Amino acid sequence: MLALLSSLQAQILSVTPAFPTQNDNVTIVYDATQGNGALAGFTGTVYAHTGVILSGMSGWQHVKGTWGTADPTVQMTSLGNNKYQISFNITTFYGVLAGETVTQLAFVFRNAAGTTVGRDVGGTDIFYDVSQGAQLQLAIQNPTSSGTIYQVNDAININAVASANVNLSIYLNNALVQSATATNTITYNTTATTPGQYWARVEADNGSTIVKDSVFYLVQGTPNVANPPAGTVAGINYINANTVRLALYAPNKNFVYAIGDFNNWLPTPAYQMNKSQDGKTWWIDLQNITAGQEYAYQYLVDGNLKVADPYSEKILDPWNDSYIPASIYPNLKPYPSGKTTGVVSVFQTNQTPYIWQLPNFQRPNKKDLVVYELLVRDFVATHYYQTVIDSLDYLQNLGINAIELMPVMEFEGNSSWGYGPNFMFAADKYYGTKADLQMLIDEAHKRGMAIILDIVLNHHFGLSPLVQLYWDAANNKPAANNPWFNPDAKHPFNVGYDMNHDAPEVRDYVDRILKFWVQEYKIDGFRFDLSKGFTQTNSGSNVGQWGQYDASRIYNLKRMKDVISQTDPNLFLILEHFADNSEEKELANYGFMFWGNHVYNYNEATMGWLPNSDFSWISYKNRAWNDPNLLGYMESHDEERLMYKNTQYGNASGTYNTKDVATALSRMGMAASFFIPVCGPKMLWQFQELGYDKSINLCPNGTIDAGCRTDPKPILWNYYFNLNRRKLFNVYRKLIELKKTAPALESSNFTLNVGANVAFKRIQIDDPSMNVIIVGNFGVTSTSGNPAFQNTGTWYDYLSGDSIQVTNTTANITLAAGEYHVYLSKKVSAPNNVSIENEVVTKPFNSIAFPNPFENELTIGFVLEKNAQTSVKIYNLMGQEVRSLVNNEMLFANEIQELQWNGTDNAGNFVSNGTYLYVIEANDKRETGKVMFAR
Repeated sequence: MLALLSSLQAQILSVTPAFPTQNDNVTIVYDATQGNGALAGFTGTVYAHTGVILSGMSGWQHVKGTWGTADPTVQMTSLGNNKYQISFNITTFYGVLAGETVTQLAFVFRNAAGTTVGRDVGGTDIFYDVSQGAQLQLAIQNPTSSGTIYQVNDAININAVASANVNLSIYLNNALVQSATATNTITYNTTATTPGQYWARVEADNGSTIVKDSVFYLVQGTPNVANPPAGTVAGINYINANTVRLALYAPNKNFVYAIGDFNNWLPTPAYQMNKSQDGKTWWIDLQNITAGQEYAYQYLVDGNLKVADPYSEKILDPWNDSYIPASIYPNLKPYPSGKTTGVVSVFQTNQTPYIWQLPNFQRPNKKDLVVYELLVRDFVATHYYQTVIDSLDYLQNLGINAIELMPVMEFEGNSSWGYGPNFMFAADKYYGTKADLQMLIDEAHKRGMAIILDIVLNHHFGLSPLVQLYWDAANNKPAANNPWFNPDAKHPFNVGYDMNHDAPEVRDYVDRILKFWVQEYKIDGFRFDLSKGFTQTNSGSNVGQWGQYDASRIYNLKRMKDVISQTDPNLFLILEHFADNSEEKELANYGFMFWGNHVYNYNEATMGWLPNSDFSWISYKNRAWNDPNLLGYMESHDEERLMYKNTQYGNASGTYNTKDVATALSRMGMAASFFIPVCGPKMLWQFQELGYDKSINLCPNGTIDAGCRTDPKPILWNYYFNLNRRKLFNVYRKLIELKKTAPALESSNFTLNVGANVAFKRIQIDDPSMNVIIVGNFGVTSTSGNPAFQNTGTWYDYLSGDSIQVTNTTANITLAAGEYHVYLSKKVSAPNNVSIENEVVTKPFNSIAFPNPFENELTIGFVLEKNAQTSVKIYNLMGQEVRSLVNNEMLFANEIQELQWNGTDNAGNFVSNGTYLYVIEANDKRETGKVMFAR
């Protein structure tokens, strides 16, 4: 019979008496360093949030504490050393009613606001058993948990407590070492003399029942000193199908054990890691590994720190993995609950490699790049790579030739922008499997789209092993001897923990990260987040100083580029820099591209506010750069959406009002015409082409608050069916096609007349292949201006398909408010409009299904070219009809048809979770789409 009180439970809570009944007065001591450790090092007041579990009832009952307030009834007393205490009578404190039986006390602990919460391992609630009085109970109180490590000559105290006076015995490796009669406590003191592993077992005997509890501890031996075999790198080294070599770079540590599935998570002598002769690297060969089996593991450092492998390609997260649906990540290995704490790593020999369908992708010309910045979470409702794959045809139809994925490495939490990274080699499971991400990249390549990875190398967050290995707990920051991180950030706007890019350890780490993603995932480029932070020049909080020319930062970036270019010399390397132009010019001339933020000025222009509408900085020539390495954008993940500001703050004159949605959308097309054709790469933020108009600060409850900036945003694929938004889509589609195909738009011989306080804005491009004149009225009243056509004759309005005759190149023309034109000196056919009248032939009914996958209701939208007898049916993957939504009925042309399916079959029963096909048939045409039902 096992003890009722587990050792793991005892780590988080110490309760006096050890086996309380519901009528007892109790003292609860919470150790904030245990469980999820969220309140470790916290310096403020800690509050309990607590209730009871009652026999025959589910969930917490008689809850005490008002969440988010400094409630004095649950305020705890600090005992120092991360321990907090509260005392009460169980029945009185909770208000337990007569006849109710308390089986457990339930706790979480928090700061006053409830924003930082201490929980059990895995993010679960903390429970402590309440004795029912009759059952004999026993618990070892010291050592507090299995795996405690002692040094030779350390004093070892083994003690246990029983719930009644009984006969107690202590055995050490099955040898009786202490006994006592008629007592509820027993203690055995010894000295660690011989290195090795020991099991301490305590038995309680009341004459009729024997209760046992046991704990494992280790007496530390001297580490073996030996250099790892040549070619060993930090992290996982796969030797063969049955052998794995683990290596951890951890200078100045005393000893390290590998613990995991292979040794029941216990630091036994056989798994003490070898120490290199310089004392910096710890390594071990794990043999007799089962080929193809996943093994979870950690490193136990100096007996008190468990860390995952910073180089692992897969981790198990006790706090977040349980919220990842099996439909996104099937057969996810369970977390080893009860055996360890914190994040664990996974290795697996004989992994099935992904077979690339297009192994030698030819990247687009840098000048022609049109990058689509995308956050998987807010692009598809499933936050699933496979659903993004299903949406690639949409992006291909738009003309996109590169996708910039916001960070996909393992980051803090699940629902996130991704800028809180911890494990740079592991793809975050919230979006799908490694193979899913590889397939997304492969499918994008097949459609001519490069994949650029947004990568965070300025900082890491607290779950990073590199942060944890050298941590100053007293000051709650990286220790001064941390090889990778500065104790204090060297620059403003830092988040997380600032990386030291001058350190050789960081340079090696960065180089390995970039090489890994290029080789393993065939990434086409990187966007380096907060690249201005790649410096040790200490600017403190001085933003101006931080942006000044910094030779050391330039060296770090050039060095990084030189090294990764040895693996792939043609990568797209993009910096989010925003430093002095002299620095950006030098780096641009070295081949880097730069994020070019032009949101404010373009938005002032779309709103009709002219004083700040000068967006001429979109031109690399105005920066005196040699090459067009400016990746300009009018929207990004980090800026307010133009359409939101248009509709909230737009200018007006008479009946012309830029707040009007249709007017604002048209002006967005005008802005695009002065944006995409400018020589150099360009970037769109997701759904910019549809005029996405929800604020960046939109909260889930519909309010606007800066605190909701990174919260999930509505996914509005239905905008695609709105006529005015579709017009904007077509403008982007045509401009992107022109950019990719017209040599003139790569010409450096262009002039921008787009200054402030000027309504009539103009771009002129001169090229032997074709001349281009772009004109637009960004004011709110009609205006006149001189387009300055380069020649007389016929000029072709590219967007409308019309033409004009120019007889006088100095004559003015008058433009209505918001009117714009892209004139070409020769006829260039634009792509057909994607419209309800003229859809691409591969989708005759222009269908779209959302949300996909769906849980409650799916909407299938489509449009007919002409009135027709129509059928819409749902089939399973075996070709069997499960539901008829429309059965040979007359539907009308040029109207958006929206049909709903709730996941039931023709008999009204819910179908099984899985993939289904919808089939639309009309006018002798057929269109099939794939949807996923996940209820």
